[in-house]
Amino acid sequence: MINATLLKRNAGGTKGGSASIYYLLAQEKLSEEAEQASMAVGYYSRSAPSKEAQSKFYGGLAQHLGLAGVRATEELMIPLTDGFDPKTGRALCHGAGDRGQVKVRFDKTGKAPLRDKDGKVVTYLAGGHRIGFDLTISAPLDISVAFALASDPAEQEAIHAAHRNAVQRAMEAFEAMSETRRNRAGKDVIGVDGLIWSSHHHYASRANEATGEMGPNLHTHNLLYNLSLGNDGEEASLSAEEIYRYRKAMDEVYKTELYQGMKALGYGVDRIRELDDDGQETGRVYARIAGLDEEVTDRYGNRRKEILAYAAKHNVSNQQATLATRKDKDEPPYQELIAHWQDTLKGFDVSTESLKQAKGNAHEMQQKSPAELLERLHETDAIFCDHNLLEVLGQEYAGSVTVAELYSLVEAFKKEHGLVLVNPTRLHDDDKGDSLARRHTQERYCATWMLQIEQEVVAFAIERAKETHHHVPQADVDRVVEDYEKAKGFQLSKEQRHALDHITQGSGGVVNLSGLAGTGKTTISECFRAAYESQGFELLGVCVSNAAAEKLEAESGMSSVSMAQMLHDLDKGKMQFRKTDVIVVDEAGMVDARNTHKLFSYAAKAGAKVIMQGDVEQLQPIGAGSGFQLTKQAVGDAKLTEIRRQGKQGDRDTALSFYATDEHGQVIDLKKASRSRSQTLDKGNEIKARLLDTIRETATEKDSRERLLHEYFEDPTPMQEKLVIAHTRADVAALNAGIRAGLKERGELGQDEVVIEARDKGRKFDLALSKGDQIVFTAKNKDLGVINGTQAVVENIKPSRAGGYDISVSIRSETKADGRRLTFNSFEMKALTHSYAGTVHKSQGQGKREIYHLANLGMLDAHSALVAYTRLTKGSYRMYATSDDVERLSERLGLERLKETVLDAGLKDDPQRPVVQGLGAVARPNTQRPAAQRTRIQGKLDALLKEHAERPKPQMSEGERKARWLLEVLEPLRRARKASPKLPAQSPKHRQGFSL
Repeated sequence: MINATLLKRNAGGTKGGSASIYYLLAQEKLSEEAEQASMAVGYYSRSAPSKEAQSKFYGGLAQHLGLAGVRATEELMIPLTDGFDPKTGRALCHGAGDRGQVKVRFDKTGKAPLRDKDGKVVTYLAGGHRIGFDLTISAPLDISVAFALASDPAEQEAIHAAHRNAVQRAMEAFEAMSETRRNRAGKDVIGVDGLIWSSHHHYASRANEATGEMGPNLHTHNLLYNLSLGNDGEEASLSAEEIYRYRKAMDEVYKTELYQGMKALGYGVDRIRELDDDGQETGRVYARIAGLDEEVTDRYGNRRKEILAYAAKHNVSNQQATLATRKDKDEPPYQELIAHWQDTLKGFDVSTESLKQAKGNAHEMQQKSPAELLERLHETDAIFCDHNLLEVLGQEYAGSVTVAELYSLVEAFKKEHGLVLVNPTRLHDDDKGDSLARRHTQERYCATWMLQIEQEVVAFAIERAKETHHHVPQADVDRVVEDYEKAKGFQLSKEQRHALDHITQGSGGVVNLSGLAGTGKTTISECFRAAYESQGFELLGVCVSNAAAEKLEAESGMSSVSMAQMLHDLDKGKMQFRKTDVIVVDEAGMVDARNTHKLFSYAAKAGAKVIMQGDVEQLQPIGAGSGFQLTKQAVGDAKLTEIRRQGKQGDRDTALSFYATDEHGQVIDLKKASRSRSQTLDKGNEIKARLLDTIRETATEKDSRERLLHEYFEDPTPMQEKLVIAHTRADVAALNAGIRAGLKERGELGQDEVVIEARDKGRKFDLALSKGDQIVFTAKNKDLGVINGTQAVVENIKPSRAGGYDISVSIRSETKADGRRLTFNSFEMKALTHSYAGTVHKSQGQGKREIYHLANLGMLDAHSALVAYTRLTKGSYRMYATSDDVERLSERLGLERLKETVLDAGLKDDPQRPVVQGLGAVARPNTQRPAAQRTRIQGKLDALLKEHAERPKPQMSEGERKARWLLEVLEPLRRARKASPKLPAQSPKHRQGFSL
C-alpha cells in the first residue's frame, strides 16, 4: 500500500513539520536545529538493523547533487526541507528558506479572530516553502509475517532487501512520471530528469491500544523533498499532480516487484480474488505468500482490527479511528522486536521451511478475459488512461509476472484489443502555457463498444426526432392546462407552458426536459401525464433508485420502478414496451450512457416515447458516461429556470448562483473544461459570498460535527422537517451516532438496547437498536415489502425463540405505505442501518425545511454543493466546515466535474505516440488505430444530420447549434471508427475476447 501525505509547515513560529503525520513525531526528541526546520526529520532518521537498510538518498537529483547513496542524516535533510543544497547552501528553488508567517485566523466576516472551543485564538502559517511528501510504502501483512517468522538473520535481510528493491522500483516509476512548472504563473509544465528522496525503513506497527503489542509491519517512509531537476537542466520545486494520479498504479508496481523477489527466495505465491462478507467478488485481486493461513496473519492484524473495531463502536471513519487509537511510536530495538515476534509465532505450525515448500497458485489461476477487464476499466468512466490499465492488469496478474512483463501486458492489451484513442484531458485556453502537463498531452482510451454505445444513444435520439405518433392535439393540451390551473389555483408560467408544448407537440421519440433544482418539474410531469393519458397513452416512470421511484410515483401518480429493475424485467421478457407507452426517466442526469442506450434500444424497437427529465449539473452518474448529456447535445432540450422550491427570494437567488449564465443573466449549459482556473475561482467566490451567513466555521473537524449536533438539537423544528447530510459514509455514521446519543440523553429512545449484526454493500457491522430508533432498509425484500431506501421507526424489540430478535417497525413514507407495520427477525433481515443522517448523493430529489450540511473539502464540488444547498425549502441552510476548508471553499464551489463522454472529448487524430512515457515506452504501431468502417446506424448519420440541421426547431432546443456539434463530432468519429464486435452482453462470460 502507498500512502501519499503532503508535508507542510505548521503554525508556531519557525517550527515546521507535517500536520498529516504529526502523530509520528509527538515523542521524538529533536535537536534545537531540527525543531527549527522540520519536526519530520527526527522520525525519519532512526537507526537501522543493518548497513544496507540505513536511511539513504536516492533519485536523479540526488545524483546531480552528489548525494545518491549517501546516508540521510539530519544535517543533510534539514537544508533539503528548506529548499537548499546541503553541501553548498545554494537555493534549489524559488522561495527556498521561506518558512512563512504565523497569522491569526479571522472568522468568515474577516473582523473577529476565530477561536477554538476552548477560547484559544486559532493561528495558521501563511506561505512558506513546502517540505515535500511522505510516500509511505507498506508491505502486505503476509510479507511482514514471513519476515518476522524468519529465524535466520540472512533470511530476514533477504526479505527486507526484496522490500527495499520493490520500494526503489516504485519510487523510480514515480520519478519517471513527475513534472515541474516554469514561469511565474506556472502554466508551462515540463518533465523532470530527477527527484530527491530519502528512504527510511521501519519494521513494526503502532502499539495495540489494549495489549501494547507492536506487530510486524515492514514499511518505508520515502521523504520526497519538494525539489526537482527539470529536463531543461534547472532545479525547481515539484508539481505534485502526477503523484496522486499514479499512486495506485505505482502500488501495483511495488507489489509486482516484491512478490517476484519473494519467489526468487523460494516462496510460493497464491493469487486471491477478494470476496465481501456476502461472498461476492469485490473486483480486487491480490497476491499472498502460499502456505500462510489467515489465522497466522490475523494474529498480527491487531492494528487493523483495532482501527475497525473503534470505527464500528464509535461510528467514525477509519482515518478518524486511526488518529484516535494512535500511541507514541517509540520502536523498541530491532533484535527485541524480532525475538518477541518469533516467540509469539511458536504456537503456530508454520516455519520458513514450510512456507517455501508450498507451491502457490499464481500461475495456475485463470485470469479474467480482456472483455471482462474492459468492463472493469469502464465501470465508472467512459475513458481510461495508462495508469488505469497498469492498476487493473497489475491486480489481475498479481504474483505471476515481473514488472517488465506487466508493462508489456499493458502494451499488448492496447495493441491487440483495438482500443479507440481519445483526446487528452481538455484544458482551458487561458490555462495553457507553451508546454502542457502529461495529462493534457497523452491520449486516452476507450473500448470500441463504449464509443458505439455513445454514438448509438445520439443516433437513436436523432433518428426518432421526426416521430409524431405521440403528439397530443393542441385542444387537448389546452384543456388539460385549464383543468390543472383551476384545480391548483395558479397558472403555469410562460416557461412551463413552453416546456409542456415542446414535450407533447414539438418533439420526437426522445425529448429532454432540463430543470434547475427546484424549478417545478413535478408540475410539468402532472400536466404531460394528464395530456398523454387523455390520448390513451400509458406513462411509466423510471429512476436511478427504488426510493426515488417510490417518491416519483407518489408525486406524479405514474407507476414507477428503478432503472435496474426495469432493464432486468425487459431483459427477462417480464416486461415489454408498447407504442402507446411514454417512458419518463426522472433525474436523468444521474443515468449513465450504457443504461440510457439499453433503454433507448428497447423503446425504439417498440416505438415508445422517452422523456428524459433532470439536471446535468446536479449529481453525476456513478457509471460510465452521461446519457442525458449526449441526448441534449443531439436534440436539444426544454428548460425550466424559474426556481420555486426555496421560500425566500434571497435563497432562490443563491440557488441560481450555482449555475452558469450568459451576459444577459440567462442560464446556459455548463460544458466540460469550459472554465479556466481564474473563472472557477471567480464563480466560487460568487457562491461563497452568498453562502457566507450560512457557514459555521470551526477550528477542527470534530468541532464541526459537535456544533452541527448542538444546533440540530437546539432547533425546535420537528425531526421529519430536518435533513442532515454529509459527503462520506464515515461522516454519516458519525452524525448518526451523535444524533442517536443525543436522543437517548433526552429520553426519546428506549433505554433497553440490543446489538445486531447488520450488513450494507457486503460489509458487516454491529448495529445498536432501541425502541424509537429511525432506520432505513438498504436492500429490497419482497416478503417484507421494503426496498433500498424504505425508512421506518422501531416500535418493539423482543428475543425470538428461533434466535436473534423479532423487530417490529412502522414505515415512514410519503406514499400510501406510510404507517404500515411489519416484523422481521434480525437473523433473516440484516440490510438496515440508522437514518438520522444521509449522504448528499442520496438526498437528491428531497426537500426539507432545515438543512444541516457537514462539508468535506475533498468531496465537495459545484455539483454536490448545489444539491446540498437546494434541498432547502422554507427554513435555513447551514454548512459546517473547518477554517482551513473555508479558506479554500471558493476553489471547490466553482469546480466543475461533469461526467466525461467520449464524444465530447473527441478522438485522437495522431496515430503515433509513446504509450507509457517514462516506463519503457514504445511507439504504438499503425495497426492499433481503428480503421474506418461504417455500421448500419453510421450509414444513416449523413442524412439524419442534414435533415436535423434543416428542420425547424423550437427556440429552446438550439437546433442549429446542436446539429453543428453533431457534424463536428460524429463526422470524424465515422472516419476513424474501427470495425467493432457486437456490444458486450450483460454477462461478461458471453463476450468475445482474446487471451494475453
